[in-house]
Amino acid sequence: MTSGDVMEDRNETDSALHRLTERLEDVGEEQTRHGGRLDTFEDGLHGVRADVVRLRGDVTEVRQDVAELENAVSGTREVLDAFIEQYGRDREVARAQAELARLTTVFQTDFAQRKQTRALARGLVHTLTAHAVHRKVVNTATVRACVEERMLLEPAYWLAPAMMAVAANFRNETDQGERAQSHACTLDAAKANLFFALTSSRLGNEAAAAAWMDTYLQTLDPGELGQDFYVVLDAIASNELGEKALSYTRQAMARWNQSMHRTSAAAKWEAQMRNLRRRTSEDQYTALRETCGAQWDALRHGWELATVPGSTLDYLRRTFPDGPDGADRPVGDGRHVESALERLINQLEPDEAHLLEQMRRLERIIEHEGDLEAARQAHHSSLGPEAEPVTFMVLLDQAVFAPDAARLGPPARRMALRAIWPSLESAANQAVAESRRRLPHHITLSVAGYSWNLPTDPYQRVQSGALIDDLAARLEQQTQARSDAVVRHWPRVCGVLLFGTVTGALVVPFVDGLARGVFLLLILAVVVWVLWEVCGVSLRKRHVREQGDQLRHKAVATLANALQQREDFFAEWHESMQKLAALALWAGTSKQR
Repeated sequence: MTSGDVMEDRNETDSALHRLTERLEDVGEEQTRHGGRLDTFEDGLHGVRADVVRLRGDVTEVRQDVAELENAVSGTREVLDAFIEQYGRDREVARAQAELARLTTVFQTDFAQRKQTRALARGLVHTLTAHAVHRKVVNTATVRACVEERMLLEPAYWLAPAMMAVAANFRNETDQGERAQSHACTLDAAKANLFFALTSSRLGNEAAAAAWMDTYLQTLDPGELGQDFYVVLDAIASNELGEKALSYTRQAMARWNQSMHRTSAAAKWEAQMRNLRRRTSEDQYTALRETCGAQWDALRHGWELATVPGSTLDYLRRTFPDGPDGADRPVGDGRHVESALERLINQLEPDEAHLLEQMRRLERIIEHEGDLEAARQAHHSSLGPEAEPVTFMVLLDQAVFAPDAARLGPPARRMALRAIWPSLESAANQAVAESRRRLPHHITLSVAGYSWNLPTDPYQRVQSGALIDDLAARLEQQTQARSDAVVRHWPRVCGVLLFGTVTGALVVPFVDGLARGVFLLLILAVVVWVLWEVCGVSLRKRHVREQGDQLRHKAVATLANALQQREDFFAEWHESMQKLAALALWAGTSKQR
């Protein structure tokens, strides 16, 4: 290379360095300019960040203001709702108060006289009043004037002419008394007849009381008996109205019982009696249940039906310890008649009761400050069951099978029992007849695959020991046969040995790895099986013997228990059916006494 070439290369290098230097200076200037722009951008970014922070604070304040506004709106809404609700309640209270004031005025105007009429009736039917009239302590003219005034003030109220009839009896005015009685019966036959029956009894005239009671019973609807009938029945059953009234009532109750729908009534009493039957428990007659198989359900049902007479008799003896007719019944002290009279006199008429119920409903609204739902519930709970009539069947059911729910004394409940006794006896006979139809002549007991056909008559002897010995012998023979069947099967042993030998000689030498391990395990299993087959016969025989002995002991015990339970089960079955006569005797003994 010449010096000229070197100089030329050096000049090019200097020129390149110069250009590079200029470029670096340009880059520096650009960086300086960009640095200024970045500083400006950072300053702007700080300003934006400050604006964002300020905006966030403003948004938080706005959110708080909105939350406070929502709370204020919610509070205002609650206040407004409470105000509207309270306004509605106050309006209901004001409306109830105005309506109650109006109804109170109507009640005082239309029915105030009845309070005085009832007070006069109480005094007039009192025994002391009758004695006072007979001793002329009270002037009969005064009595007549009082009752006539009530008649003029309450011409459509049955109690007013009824009192006139009683007053006419005091004055011995037969014609006027009969006209007053007829008028009272025209207004309300049932109440008037009951009133005359009770007042006649109160005044000592049992014949008239019985006649009026008979008429009263004929006016009743057995499908809708009032609550007063409970008290009246107690009075009659306590012999407070005399023997004739008691006889008439028994006849009426028997007639009502016959007039009821026979199918429904019979089903009712039959269901009640069957609910009293004894039931077999799960731990009772377990061996018999196990050996009977499919027969058990029919046997159990028949056995339970047979217990109906005995269970019914036990229940009746607990409920009526003095028998169906009770002990020698003394004549009542008259408290039932007095209570019945008081209820009858105080009983409101339909128009009066309807108006009073409206007033009580309004009072409940005022008490609960206009809360209509609470007032409705309080009014409904205050009515009670006494306002509802009952059917004669319900009365009989409560008297006999639910004495705690029946508002009747023991004498009245015994009358109810006598009224339905033919139906109860018929239901008991039907239960026993069905039980007898379900009683088979023979049953089949099956134990360990062997069966025996045995009689159900508990008095027909069964050789239990022979049956047990026969079962034990059969099972012993079966075990011996199974033990003798355990022998060495030489053809099978030889075949398995041949298979193992061929496998070990022809297969194992030509395989390796996992396959060889599998075939070696197979050969080992063959050897173990052959040893067990050749040497384990005695062990297998012992195992078969042990299983056979266990089966024999269990089967023998099961059969022995089943035979004993069979005897007890069917003995109880027959004894239970025989209690039908005891049930009839319990009802007939007191009647004959």
